[in-house]
Amino acid sequence: MNSSSLPTECLREIFEYAYESDDLETLGSCLLVNRKWCKTVVPVMWRNPWALSWFNWREKSTRSITSTIYALLPHDIKTAFITNGISINPPTTKVPLFNYVRYIQVLEHRHIKGLIHGVFDFELYNLSNTNNTNHNLMIVERLLYNFFLIDSNIKYLEIPRFPLLRVATPEYCFSGLKEVTCNADISPQIFKDLGKVCTNIEKLIINRAVVDNEGLAFLIRVQKRLQYLSMCDNVIGEADSVKIGNSLEKHENSLLNIHFRGQIFFSPKILAKFSNLKLLNLELSAEKPIILHDSSNFPFLEFLEIIYDRFTPYYVFTNIIKKTKGTLLRIAMNVIEEPESEREAKDYVLAIANHCPKIEFVTIWYKEGINDVLEIMLQKCQKLEGIKLITVENIKALPLLIILANKAPRSLKIINLSSIGEFFHGNMGWEFSPLDLSKFF
Repeated sequence: MNSSSLPTECLREIFEYAYESDDLETLGSCLLVNRKWCKTVVPVMWRNPWALSWFNWREKSTRSITSTIYALLPHDIKTAFITNGISINPPTTKVPLFNYVRYIQVLEHRHIKGLIHGVFDFELYNLSNTNNTNHNLMIVERLLYNFFLIDSNIKYLEIPRFPLLRVATPEYCFSGLKEVTCNADISPQIFKDLGKVCTNIEKLIINRAVVDNEGLAFLIRVQKRLQYLSMCDNVIGEADSVKIGNSLEKHENSLLNIHFRGQIFFSPKILAKFSNLKLLNLELSAEKPIILHDSSNFPFLEFLEIIYDRFTPYYVFTNIIKKTKGTLLRIAMNVIEEPESEREAKDYVLAIANHCPKIEFVTIWYKEGINDVLEIMLQKCQKLEGIKLITVENIKALPLLIILANKAPRSLKIINLSSIGEFFHGNMGWEFSPLDLSKFF
């Protein structure tokens, strides 16, 4: 069987694999084989054309994408631009072979800005901040959003600050929407309108999350199976997002991944209820003492990632580990609260030994009295590939290195000796000499 006789379904599987492998050069060459290959690969490549290169007007591939999109603009949109005094700089007059826009599934505000930069008079972005300039930009952005949404089945959308349902046929445009990025400080009505026609969002990324937006709470509440939630804000708010938190309670059985940057934006008691959670990632501010609740129960947790949390007591992490059902693969921590005692440090290590048979990477707060339980953990966790040991004290590393050399499983490849003490208290941490290292190796 030669390549030209391969079934379309087979070709599509091959092209999907190349796309997932980020092998865009191969996909590009497949366009030139024959018409059948071209027709099959175009929907794959144009799913997210912005990824073909960083959307930069100076890039040749981006110029080609921009020229193609311009050529597909309907006459009424081009006329509307001219009517509103917007100068168009046409990159091409060539008629495209396909309606490429209908295959696009990813749309962000920066993509719209990139098109404005490339297709329309660049003076729009260089002029002083006049009302006329802002008005023209608003017209361009709305018309372009309408152009993309009206004929595409968008899967990923960054919500703009103007009502989308006024510029598109909502039932068709948003029925397949799976991933949404938004700012919580935009009009509640935008979210309410979207929630009336869009109920299949699986991944939600919320920026400026300190705003407890009732419209956003409604959008969250009406989703059928929300699985991924990310909330972040550089501003630390005084109040919790009560409305958003209450809406998220509906998804306590479906949420699998949660990321917080800045603070825990709603009651930790609500967070504690997400019983099917597989990933928890926290990067919390040192300004607001909100901690994980001791009742947190994540039996199927696979990834516990604490980038910064100076308030949650060490024993809470121990209890979270004890309540898992052997699913944890990775416990990665950077800055956390120190265990109050050697007993507390030992309990944590024993929790890993007894409840984490599949663990591949683990972070442990090291104290000199925990070596006996550390040996037990190393013997039980036979899939361990990496270990990070944190201290705030001056610790001689040789005894630990000898334990790791003699007791660690053969799978262990990474040893990270980290000192928070050096960060907070000056020159403190692990002590070892070249001779110590030679004994270890």
